Amino acid sequence: MTRSLLTLALGLAMLAGCGGGDDSGGGGGEALSQDEFVSQANKICREGAEKINSKTKEIQGKIQEAKSADEQQKAVADVLEDTAKEYDPYLERLGDLKPPQNLAADWKQFLGGVNDAFDLIPELADATRDGDRAKLSQLTTKFSQIAGDTRPFAQTYKLDDCLPENSPTS
Repeated sequence: MTRSLLTLALGLAMLAGCGGGDDSGGGGGEALSQDEFVSQANKICREGAEKINSKTKEIQGKIQEAKSADEQQKAVADVLEDTAKEYDPYLERLGDLKPPQNLAADWKQFLGGVNDAFDLIPELADATRDGDRAKLSQLTTKFSQIAGDTRPFAQTYKLDDCLPENSPTS
């Protein structure tokens, strides 16, 4: 089960590579050009991916140090929660981006989906700690659905560094 927990955690972290904390679709000032918007969003997602990379190493180390399956599950859950907290600045920066007017509604929907995923992290951590396979399966389905819903926007507008399946370690 540890391997599936790690896979789920890493999958969630990759989905988190791009997201938002502000549902308004942008901060103050003028809207960015589409090229500027894509460039800035991709840069933030790349920086977030670097954070994921460091958390991935941390989780692998904690799992190796754990002496039991319960300790492994707790380590994965703790790192999930820590990662979510550490991601706040990236989420805020993405939420502060001012997309071009023609992308604003889709961007808001994209960020909403990613925020929905982040809202599930506490449940994921609890299910991981409890070894609740049914809940983990349910959450995996929800995360997959969110990724499927958000991926088309990222693909259409070339937010390649924000695609859930991209990984800095692959």
